[in-house]
Amino acid sequence: MFRLSAPLLPLLRRLAALWLAAPLAAPWAADMTLILDDTGQQYGEFAAQLRSVNAASHRLTQGKVDILPLDALRQLDGPQASAPRSSADDGDSVLAGVRTRSARGSMLPDTGASASPPPVRAESGDPGVLVAVGPRAARAVVQRAGNEPVLLALLGRLEYEELRALPALRRPERAIGVLLRDPAAAEQLSLIDAVLPGKRRVGVVTAPQAEPLMRELASAALTWPAQHPSRGGRPWAIAAADAPDANALTGALQTVVPASDALLVLPDPVGSTSAAALALLQSAATANLPVFATSEAMVRAGALAALVPGSAQLAEQAHALTVRLKQAPPGPPVVEAPRRLTVRTNPHVARRLGLALPPDDVLTAAVARRD
Repeated sequence: MFRLSAPLLPLLRRLAALWLAAPLAAPWAADMTLILDDTGQQYGEFAAQLRSVNAASHRLTQGKVDILPLDALRQLDGPQASAPRSSADDGDSVLAGVRTRSARGSMLPDTGASASPPPVRAESGDPGVLVAVGPRAARAVVQRAGNEPVLLALLGRLEYEELRALPALRRPERAIGVLLRDPAAAEQLSLIDAVLPGKRRVGVVTAPQAEPLMRELASAALTWPAQHPSRGGRPWAIAAADAPDANALTGALQTVVPASDALLVLPDPVGSTSAAALALLQSAATANLPVFATSEAMVRAGALAALVPGSAQLAEQAHALTVRLKQAPPGPPVVEAPRRLTVRTNPHVARRLGLALPPDDVLTAAVARRD
């Protein structure tokens, strides 16, 4: 049997005592505090993954991640006397009314609902990096006074554009990071090239507010040949038409479809509105055109392929951003698009179009390849 030498025993006992006493010395010292828009699956899964990544990075201590619903944001502003603080040993936090274990316990949200209200902290402390998950949480956290580093996570590109007018983002007094959920336009062009080599005519039907997305797409189309010389130097041709309302959608598609080898659905009101997206897919099917999108739901509905980020990959990128923000000075927001994306394809649509596609993992590697 393995036996510890006598000199090691006091040292191990002291280390154990220090580790167990650490939460008592800092009753509310978190690596990060997540403020969630709601209890939607996309946010709950991301929160669980971020907890898991943070725990793995701390090994023995596992770190600490607090999760609060948006309406509990005021709890960070100071002492509250209306309810006692939960025991240091139970490690429970509340995810908009759903009980979850802290980072010292299970990393997965408990699906059992709790009738008790969110616990109110008896004393303020260091919330670490404030991570606002979703657009409503982002707006509330950015407008809140404070100097804690802030990460705005899972924002769509247009949602971030709406926030850029806020004084707190134009004149930041703290370090701010932004993690977008939409792939960059250059990645979208790489996907089209991987699936349809040599095809360079892309049609886009957009809402008027999608102008920032179109500027990015135009810039990516202009610089893509120079950045990917091994894939052919032919420039991209973007055929675009606005559809400010449902009545204009048919006319916009009639303009774009004949001038396109493929249609690209942007993450704007056209792409996120069920009726408009369905009309676009039906028009593309009639014209025998492939459709590329930014969501797996669109692929299931009839798009040929999409680039999607996974919750685990987004959580890893978010955690890396929080580490950087802790040391960063105030300044312009650091904005990142998803770095690790996965290709999802619809084999039924591919067969209808007469396309023999490689497996999704092969396409994923092709999109990620850099010249």
